[in-house]
Amino acid sequence: MTRDLINIPPRDAGIRNKIEKLHGQRMTSVDLHDVSVQLNNKISSIKRYMQLKNMCSDPSFTNILQKIGLELSSIRNTLDIFQMQIQQQQTELRSLQNLRNAVQKDSEIAHHLFGNIPAHLPKKAAQTSTADSKGTRAQEGLANPEPEKSSARNKHIVREMEYLLIEDFNLVPGYMKGRMTYDQVNAVIKELNATVKAKYKILNQPMKSMSNTTRNQYHAFKEQETQETKGQYFFVEANIKDFTHLKVDKKFHVILNILRHCHRLREVRGSRLVRYVLL
Repeated sequence: MTRDLINIPPRDAGIRNKIEKLHGQRMTSVDLHDVSVQLNNKISSIKRYMQLKNMCSDPSFTNILQKIGLELSSIRNTLDIFQMQIQQQQTELRSLQNLRNAVQKDSEIAHHLFGNIPAHLPKKAAQTSTADSKGTRAQEGLANPEPEKSSARNKHIVREMEYLLIEDFNLVPGYMKGRMTYDQVNAVIKELNATVKAKYKILNQPMKSMSNTTRNQYHAFKEQETQETKGQYFFVEANIKDFTHLKVDKKFHVILNILRHCHRLREVRGSRLVRYVLL
């Protein structure tokens, strides 16, 4: 066994070490089989090397080897192209992953916004199509011009106070708003808009159609107007009591201060009366 180990080439050190390990031990049939398989594999590889070496020296195989070389070169180029495409696909994949993350983040923000829509948001005023109305009147003919004029006089758009955005409310100093919440302020704005709408509905109503109570209100509203409020929409505390269930208390005046700070209204004083003008 020692003489056989000396004849094993140094490059087969793995086999040599295994044989030396097994030397002095009781060798099983499995160990011998492993060594035999490794030796046979080495012998087969050596035989293939010798065959290829003989082919190189044989002129009849020169063309075949050249073709094999060209095919290997073509395969190598194809592999390079595949490698470039793989790198490009990896770059695109990273871009798509970043895009997916951005879309997912936007979707989460959108769901959060949808689930936290403020209870009071400004609504677009319903717009009537003058072109459609004119077309309808043209079909009906020009026989009755008077109803058209009266309907035009009855169409009055009353200005409304804009609701606060959460950004506006956050800019209000803490000492001013105290424990007042965003929803509470917008709830009062809703009632103020209802007050202004009810007031100017009476002011825009024809005198002939008014009851005695309504006519008295009309004259009271006119007496409250001044040169400074001309062409403006305003209300006074008495209007709040007439058209809403709001309590004109300290809490109410805190909200008015917030609205004045957020440039939603301004005060016009005179004749012992405070007029709140919409901005």
